[in-house]
Amino acid sequence: MTAPATSSLDSRREKSTAADTAAEKAQAGVTELDQRLKANADLVQQQTQALKNAEAETIRLKRVLKNADKERTKLTRDRKKAVAKAEKAKARAQAAEARYDKVLLCELVRREKDRLRGSTASSAPGKEIEPAPELAPVAVPSRRRTARAASDPAPEQPDPATATATRTAARRTAANAGVRTPRGRR
Repeated sequence: MTAPATSSLDSRREKSTAADTAAEKAQAGVTELDQRLKANADLVQQQTQALKNAEAETIRLKRVLKNADKERTKLTRDRKKAVAKAEKAKARAQAAEARYDKVLLCELVRREKDRLRGSTASSAPGKEIEPAPELAPVAVPSRRRTARAASDPAPEQPDPATATATRTAARRTAANAGVRTPRGRR
């Protein structure tokens, strides 16, 4: 009877060992699956965070684009205003230049008339009037202040009322052109 009892024990030991081995394999499989689940959860968490970061970046970039569009609109509007203002200033400057040219021409004509009247009044009644000598072209003085040449005569001094009117006209012209001038007497 010993033989069958031994064989039954051996068979049970073998079954027990096989069951232990199967249980260890099953536990290793569970451990591996737990690790894969943990890795998967970590990956999902990282990707979720990356998605949130990307969405936040998208929102930020949309806001930046919206602000850039607002600024572009404002700059376009400001540019249009600046162009209009520059055109008005240019027109005022041209008008002031035209007025200056007109006053200068009137002054030159007045001086020439005074010169011609002075030369005719000093001639004797019996003598013929000599034609006026050819005038050299008159150079329009630049607006910059330059040193007068020694040969230039001193400018005529207008009466005080004319000087005041001239200063007032110059101040108004400058004000229309957008330039501030002092109001003091010169």
